Amino acid sequence: MKGLGQVFKAVTSAMIGIGKKEDLIKDFERSEKQGPWPYIIVGLIMTIVFIVIVMTVVKFAIAK
Repeated sequence: MKGLGQVFKAVTSAMIGIGKKEDLIKDFERSEKQGPWPYIIVGLIMTIVFIVIVMTVVKFAIAK
């Protein structure tokens, strides 16, 4: 579970655009060992959640 948390943290940092260079190097090393799939899957899930949240906010804003 610790690995999934680190993947979530890395993807969140990438989506927001913040992060430390040391963390980026660790993420690249980890992705070389595990492969890119955990990052791709978490990134897709987070993108879908973000889109759903934006659509919901827009629906509420238009309804009022």
